Amino acid sequence: MISPKFKKIKLGQQDGQLLLEALVVMAAFSVIAALGAQSIFVSMFSSKNSAEKNAATGLLEETFEAVRGIATEKWQNIYDATKNSNYYPQNSSGQWLVTSGAENVTVGNHSFTRSFIIQNVCRDNTSRDITDITDSSGTSTACTGTAADDSHDPSSQKITATISWSGADPITSAEYVLRWRNKLCEQTNWATSGSSGVKSCPDTTYESSTNITPGTEIEICSGGC
Repeated sequence: MISPKFKKIKLGQQDGQLLLEALVVMAAFSVIAALGAQSIFVSMFSSKNSAEKNAATGLLEETFEAVRGIATEKWQNIYDATKNSNYYPQNSSGQWLVTSGAENVTVGNHSFTRSFIIQNVCRDNTSRDITDITDSSGTSTACTGTAADDSHDPSSQKITATISWSGADPITSAEYVLRWRNKLCEQTNWATSGSSGVKSCPDTTYESSTNITPGTEIEICSGGC
């Protein structure tokens, strides 16, 4: 026959074992819950980063599309821009324009900053391969060597676009735009001599006045007319 005292001790040991098992289960559940929460957080963070990068890539592609359209519409809008300065494409009445500065863009719930710079291109005078990029706006001097080696190409420009946003490294890409279509420029008068460089259309200026008589029509003759 088991004494009441022994039974009391036996029951106390069982209660302690059950409590220990409950604590172990609760600890295991806490670990599993923490791992689950961490997994959900990582998944959400990864999805957010992926959405932001996709939006940034879309803005980058849109920037180059806009610049190509601007260059095709009027080459001088790209060529005459200050080199190595920030610009962004702005849509006005369905037409892309070059605007100075950087643009803040919101896509969905994500905020971005985009801009691009324009640089002159140097080409080998024989092979016409690109040799270098110059930040100078000069058009008559050599880019890296002597004038016989390479020179500035007024029909090529390098565009470098950058998209940046909070919490991530910016993405940058570059491409070249070319003047593949020429525009005829009407000369309405021969009013001012000594003008050089890229001309606006229509124009009334000319390079030199040697042996010419200007006016509505221009006469060229040796020794004067």
